[in-house]
Amino acid sequence: MAAAMATREALWLRNLLSSLGIDGGAVPTREDSQACLALFNNPEAMERTKHVNAAYNMVRDYVSGGDVTFSFLPSAEMPADGLTKALPGPAFKAFRDVAGVWPDLGTAAGALEPDPAF
Repeated sequence: MAAAMATREALWLRNLLSSLGIDGGAVPTREDSQACLALFNNPEAMERTKHVNAAYNMVRDYVSGGDVTFSFLPSAEMPADGLTKALPGPAFKAFRDVAGVWPDLGTAAGALEPDPAF
């Protein structure tokens, strides 16, 4: 279901860019669930996936049409985890680097330095 929501959002953003004259081509999407990737590549829906049939078929149509591509990315390397859960120090630093956030944002403006008047 999350992959279907991400596909809809990515295609909306691609259409927005297209209306601005920017052709982005197929939208590359990373997925950390190999079961989800198997569903997109399986020509027949499994019996246990009745609740996701509509979303699954929509994503499969966009994948087969070349609008979206899915590839595997292990959970440990997923940059989006920094937006959805608390991370240990090394993983947070890796997320911060991927997001392009300056490591010393607070100290760069002097926000964390003590006031000499006190």
